[in-house]
Amino acid sequence: MRRRRDVRWQESHRDGSGIDAEHIGGALLGKRYVDEASGLEVLCTKAGQGRLALDGAVLEIKAAKPLPSSD
Repeated sequence: MRRRRDVRWQESHRDGSGIDAEHIGGALLGKRYVDEASGLEVLCTKAGQGRLALDGAVLEIKAAKPLPSSD
């Protein structure tokens, strides 16, 4: 049985673009990503197959701030 291929994935690579194997992992919709060294903070508005990176370093998901207690 032949495996179905994603046509959009193939078309996106006709121009020579692609995802570096080290950066496959996906960006999560609605998450904030940060680079502590540069102070960069990014809000992901569209999920994707590649991880976000700056100067070759993968951006980390920003930890949520704890809410103050209501005591």
